[in-house]
Amino acid sequence: VFAYQPIVAADTGEVAYYECLLRMVAEDGEIVAAGEFIPVVEQLGLIRPIDRYVLEMALDEMSCHPEVRLAINVSGLTVTDPSWLRACAAILRRKPEVATRLTVEITETAVMQDIGETARFVGAMRDLGCRVALDDFGSGYTSFRHLKALTVDVVKIDGSFVQNVSNSVDNQLFIRTLVGL
Repeated sequence: VFAYQPIVAADTGEVAYYECLLRMVAEDGEIVAAGEFIPVVEQLGLIRPIDRYVLEMALDEMSCHPEVRLAINVSGLTVTDPSWLRACAAILRRKPEVATRLTVEITETAVMQDIGETARFVGAMRDLGCRVALDDFGSGYTSFRHLKALTVDVVKIDGSFVQNVSNSVDNQLFIRTLVGL
């Protein structure tokens, strides 16, 4: 199932879209966060089918609710998987009105696995009409040069830079520089 996290526009304070956070419902009804089961899913080699399922769930939600904009997270393996991209393209070509309301989030660590392949993925998603977000920027080693090459629509700054921004001159400088770029 999804837990929907609102993403708020900094300039207006309004909800811009919702990030779909994957959750699992245990047999006893307890909701289990992705961090507790995704590492096992990845070890078992099942992350690509899970990412495909997440895509289908999000598209179904947007088809039922034409006013909603959603974001989904995809793994680094999915970013470099041509079959996932082909399946995504086939679905979105049938639903172009939905594509413009979908944001695909990739993590900075996924980017560093293969910058060239990631740039192609970002370009393909944008060509389909989707937005692309780079999540957790600043948590890894992506340079500003790599950021420029990716042409993402949204950069989500890692929480470690934002949480103490009022007290950290270094964090303020990092964020000012990033926003300026």
